[in-house]
Amino acid sequence: MDLTDKRILLIGGSNALDEAIFRQIKELGAKVEVYEERNTAHIESYIKQLVKSNGAFDGVVFAIVHSDFKPLQFVKPGNLNEILNDNFNVFIEVVRSLKKVKGMENGASIVAMSSISSIKAMKAKMAFCSSKAALDAAVRCLAVEFANDGIRVNSVQKGGVDADLKKNHIQNISAINGGLVQQQILGLTKAEEVANVIAFLLSDATKTITGTSIVIDGGYIL
Repeated sequence: MDLTDKRILLIGGSNALDEAIFRQIKELGAKVEVYEERNTAHIESYIKQLVKSNGAFDGVVFAIVHSDFKPLQFVKPGNLNEILNDNFNVFIEVVRSLKKVKGMENGASIVAMSSISSIKAMKAKMAFCSSKAALDAAVRCLAVEFANDGIRVNSVQKGGVDADLKKNHIQNISAINGGLVQQQILGLTKAEEVANVIAFLLSDATKTITGTSIVIDGGYIL
């Protein structure tokens, strides 16, 4: 894989998995701009200025994953709106803004971080599962919309990743759903493996993978 001189916009960057993604695409030669903004009212103006100053991007990685652990009776509208905003609305606003200001090169690649929660029901994760399912549905629609520009749009549905297990709510989710780690028959996925998949999708190794959600979960959903 080679990302030499490709300009990549990384939305996220605040946790260990994001850092692994940043390191990998940087080591493969990309020029990486990191941006983390969850207030959709600010995104368009920032994207406009960014593209004006630095030019269009060859790739976009949406790495924000706002998970949650709440049984239904505790899911209030404010909480639901926050989860949907971070996992779905921000992604749509970033892509919409880039489209509006012609901020993506022909042949660019968009990769969104999703989760196996999009396709696997789990207790106390209704809000999160729904938000990532919405993301994956949007990925398919956007793949069709961007096809004339040769722009690919895909997502990565990750399962249990070693970097994530430091988060307390991940431990709780694993316990209530029968042991996430134990059900991944090949064990925990390393953060570097997820970064490799994202780098592959960003690269020119293929020009025809689009509208797809690639599962990397150690066999959890088998």
